[in-house]
Amino acid sequence: MVLVGLAVLLARPWSGGPTTDASPSAPSLRPPTPHDEVRSVSVDFDVVTDPRTDWDAVDRHLDQAGANAVNLNAGRVEFTAFDWSAHPDAAAEPGTDHLAVASSHLVHAPDGTHRAISLIVDAFVPAWIKADPSIAGVDPQGRRSTHIASASALYDGPVGDRLVAYVTALGQRYDPSTIELTELFFSSYTYGPDDLALYRRLTGATDWPRAADGSIDTTDPSISRWRNTVMTHLLQRTRAALDAVRDGAGRQIGLTLDVRVDWDDPAAGKPYNGQDYRALLAGVRDLRLQLWAYVGRPVRPAASVAGLTRSLADAGYDMSRFIVSVGLWSGSSSDSTQAPIAPGVLDVAVRGAATSGVTDVNVTPYALMTDAHWDVLSSVWGETASASPAP
Repeated sequence: MVLVGLAVLLARPWSGGPTTDASPSAPSLRPPTPHDEVRSVSVDFDVVTDPRTDWDAVDRHLDQAGANAVNLNAGRVEFTAFDWSAHPDAAAEPGTDHLAVASSHLVHAPDGTHRAISLIVDAFVPAWIKADPSIAGVDPQGRRSTHIASASALYDGPVGDRLVAYVTALGQRYDPSTIELTELFFSSYTYGPDDLALYRRLTGATDWPRAADGSIDTTDPSISRWRNTVMTHLLQRTRAALDAVRDGAGRQIGLTLDVRVDWDDPAAGKPYNGQDYRALLAGVRDLRLQLWAYVGRPVRPAASVAGLTRSLADAGYDMSRFIVSVGLWSGSSSDSTQAPIAPGVLDVAVRGAATSGVTDVNVTPYALMTDAHWDVLSSVWGETASASPAP
């Protein structure tokens, strides 16, 4: 049955994709047997949707590196990598299923096994906010975010509804190994009137906690607890919807949340961002957290990645529920040059990621990988049986 499914996948280019999001004929992107150790590379949305992308070259790179998994960015609820019937105007290129095109080239590992393919959903909604500013988060000074939705819009509002619906459509359509939610966090933008109403509803308080001068006390622990309640609720909704796809087979699709790291106290997670690790892991069935182990932004020793995993293990966490993602970005987030970290830094960081019981390591993004970086992964993850030369 597996070989038949793969043959179907490779035989059809999916230039138009299935006729509906719920097409039962779509082959599964999950391997029949999960990998004991996962070594993945994440491919940027711009690469996924670029018609000039040489997917055979991408496949050779993954073979060279010994990657047994690949994470494809499926876009945002407002800008999708395929024709989403619920919102056809959001398609990056109407008529083309970019995820199916990419996966048809990448599904085979060099030894003939099924490479695990996961899909990434970016929670930012800049175009939606521009069209409807009311969904945007608001900071204590009354300024609206350009990218982040308010807590209430995510909890039980239109943004959360559409995010859950998009994850559901991806699970139904592709049956990926995992769906990963990225850029889903709270920063300073949860203080608008709608969020105050939600805070009052969920906590029973009559107002925000206030400092002596009357301003909102953003450091009050109740705000962090409230934010984590909002995040947990959204993820529970997402998990429940995903469980129901494909007549219940969606329970086998993993759900992952990208999370920030407190390098000074890793075990604490980032409660203020709605990313209290213990609360999330306890509240959402089989949720896994992908740690942003980014050592180039801001710059920190590559060896600190091993220290990160050690701190979490020492704190008693179940390390099987963590994925460590080594980011290639360096410099400030406003740096337009996008220079990657040095290959030697990647070497130390990737080796450190697979310590203290971590069995799932990711490198991101594909677009910043150079030949030297691929050589590092080949060395760290081991040579594969593929005889294909690197492009």
